[in-house]
Amino acid sequence: MTRLKISSCSANYGHADLFGVIDRLAELQYDGIEITAMYHAPPAETSQDRRKAILKRTRDAGMSVSGLHFIFPPGLKMASSDRSEREKIVDYVGSVIDLAHDLEAPIVMIGGGGMRAALDGVSKEDAIENVCHSFRGFGERAEKQGVIACFEALNRFETQIGRSFSEVCGYLDRIGSPAVKLGGDTFHMNIEEPSMSDSIEAAGRHLGHLHLPDSHRLAPGGGHIDFPPILRALDKIAYPGFISFELFWIAPDIPFLPTYELCDAENVKAISHIRKLEDSL
Repeated sequence: MTRLKISSCSANYGHADLFGVIDRLAELQYDGIEITAMYHAPPAETSQDRRKAILKRTRDAGMSVSGLHFIFPPGLKMASSDRSEREKIVDYVGSVIDLAHDLEAPIVMIGGGGMRAALDGVSKEDAIENVCHSFRGFGERAEKQGVIACFEALNRFETQIGRSFSEVCGYLDRIGSPAVKLGGDTFHMNIEEPSMSDSIEAAGRHLGHLHLPDSHRLAPGGGHIDFPPILRALDKIAYPGFISFELFWIAPDIPFLPTYELCDAENVKAISHIRKLEDSL
């Protein structure tokens, strides 16, 4: 089995200093860091000097930036029938793609489930076409920068549009950009996919990025997801990208664990569990 490239999201440490998170993940022998844009690198607030500093610190730690996620501020509408609203989101995502290029990050994970929702007076089919139109715009920007824009499949409780691998892969055909691929997350897959390994194999080359939390949205090994078939499926399709841990504490107020020590413990568990499984397969 080919050894996976493993990264962890910076938000797994809450709002801790980004450089400290980079250094700690390097100590834990991660291959990369997935930067949480809204916490650690909002595009408009991240100067060119800061971008160069982030890239240098990551390289010096022996890692790379595996991608960007949690990219959206509130108020953007991907499914709107108002072209000017969609142009706003395309321009904004374009700025995130530019940031990814500057950080040498290969992908941007595009979730934003609520932003895909059909608005009042808009049919679901029109909303789907509006979302695909937005992703065509993302794809144009991504192609120019050599970045992949990943259309993340979310679960039915978080979005109306793009809830399974097969659904999103159908939209990829409509979007028609080689720079738009599928983004997956085993937390969502556990709700929507009859077989996660079969869905990965069916997606094949369309899979651009994969988050790998357990069923309770914390480190693999703590919930009930069976990870060996998932790892075998990734190996079978010769998946070339990173897997990344996006870990959330299920709480109404903050999405991350309440102390740095608890956050760190989940990152230790996550990489340890997956590396042990790789060694056993």
